[in-house]
Amino acid sequence: MTARRATPWLLLASTLTLAACGRTAAPPDGEAATAAPPAAGAAEVVPHPDPLAALRSADPTLATNKRAVFDMWRSVVDAGHTEVADDLLEEGYIQHSPLLRTGRKAFKEIFSVVPRRDIPELVTPPLVASIAERDLVVMALLERMPGRNGATPYTTTHFNLFRVEAGRLAEHWHSVQTAPGPDVPLPEDGGPQPVTGVSGEAQLALLESADARLAANKRLVFDLWREVIDAGHEELADRYLDAGFIEHNPNGASGIAGFKAYFSSRPDAAVAPSIRAPVVAVVAEGDLVALVTMQEHPHPSREGRTYTTTWFDMFRIVDGRIVEHWDPAARPGDSAWPPA
Repeated sequence: MTARRATPWLLLASTLTLAACGRTAAPPDGEAATAAPPAAGAAEVVPHPDPLAALRSADPTLATNKRAVFDMWRSVVDAGHTEVADDLLEEGYIQHSPLLRTGRKAFKEIFSVVPRRDIPELVTPPLVASIAERDLVVMALLERMPGRNGATPYTTTHFNLFRVEAGRLAEHWHSVQTAPGPDVPLPEDGGPQPVTGVSGEAQLALLESADARLAANKRLVFDLWREVIDAGHEELADRYLDAGFIEHNPNGASGIAGFKAYFSSRPDAAVAPSIRAPVVAVVAEGDLVALVTMQEHPHPSREGRTYTTTWFDMFRIVDGRIVEHWDPAARPGDSAWPPA
């Protein structure tokens, strides 16, 4: 990440104590750029060579929704043109980041510290993928991490989820896991609104799609999660993963053996009919599926209160097998933002 690209976010991080978003390049109709796995360990997250292709969709409404997210980002987040938010955001814009106040007015105030410049053609850092389904858009962005105390630099993925109403952004979740400080208002005082999701049998409705292939891809991810990740049966990974599986979690390793090793320490449990964590959304387009879940934590400065964060996992599926995975994980001791 160049100094020029990082500056707005570093300014936000230092001025507002924010954890901010990264970016990555994306391919058409929900396909993502891929990287060959290294000899050992995780593969780097790579940007797409043609980010604008990621905004295409056979469904014009999905293409419009992707473009609204993309234009907001490059105009406001990158270039400080907060007036654009009046056209692209609903007045009652709902914010689920654990660090940001809710509402369009608060959004404009937060990003008013970004130095105003000409609006770039592309978002920065680069886009990895843009996935749209129904009224939801998932934007995955490349996050470059320097590695601390002399460690090797590495990459991870930052995610944003938006709900769109009639071409305007109405709601936002992102993958920042940083706890709110005492200066962040509570939800009832205009602070971040709680992340909510569905549990139990209600999760099955999120797997539905008019496209049978997308429904099958969602189900594949759902079943992998229940059997392997929740229930600890890493031996069942062969049912779901391709032999050339590529892992982008910087703490994991590519290949089925690497995947099994990563989850081998989890105790075996009975396989449940649903995912343990509340599910916020399951978004599928092209060969990609994003699984979005809620996490709840004790509030560090408000005794008896909790705060919520959003976790993202993105999978690429080819011929009924999972071939690639991204999530927002950082190495132990690192935070996904600021990167230095």
